[in-house]
Amino acid sequence: MLAKYVHFSKRGFFSCKYTDKSLYYVKFMEKTLVLIKPDGVSRAKVGNIISRFESVGLKIIALKMVHPKKEDVDKHYALTEEWMMGVFTKAKAKYEAEGKEFPYPDHTTYGGEIKRGLVDFLRSAPIIAMVLEGETAVSLVRKLVGATEPASSPPGTIRGDLSHDTYALSNSQNRPLRNLIHASGNAEEAEKEIKIWFTETELYDYEHVNDKAQYDPTWFLPQE
Repeated sequence: MLAKYVHFSKRGFFSCKYTDKSLYYVKFMEKTLVLIKPDGVSRAKVGNIISRFESVGLKIIALKMVHPKKEDVDKHYALTEEWMMGVFTKAKAKYEAEGKEFPYPDHTTYGGEIKRGLVDFLRSAPIIAMVLEGETAVSLVRKLVGATEPASSPPGTIRGDLSHDTYALSNSQNRPLRNLIHASGNAEEAEKEIKIWFTETELYDYEHVNDKAQYDPTWFLPQE
């Protein structure tokens, strides 16, 4: 077997280089932000939620409990056109599927109302903030978390198994969905959100068993 050199950089690149230079393995390892919201912490679901991510092979590179500051939450829930349209479209479609009239006239009205509720909710009690790393970490975490509305999220997902809130109930009570968790929507969003909640020195670079078991292409080959 060819000797190999393994390296993990702080920017997240994994490489496995062979001494004869005939074969190189380079893979970009994504990072994503996860927040366990006040309902997840208060309902003692932290260990259960974290175990879901660890079980699938994601690597925790940052983790802390924090009582959020208003300025951090304001940055986190930025009122972009894309974000407002996204939350509006999902909620409106759910109402229409159930034959109900959506109570908000447009995405800006709904987006502003949702942000006010989310800011207050996230600041109401301590949360758990973490950064996870792994291959396609952003989409993998979103798959594990499930749909935004817990009642619509299938069994096997975090929201589907651990919560059952609905848009209808939360809107009737004028509050955000209690859906346990936030996960970055894409790689660009993850990069922005990680910088809000963590400094560079709070992101740890260390060797994990899955660095070899999942990502080293020669790890399970016969040893000569």
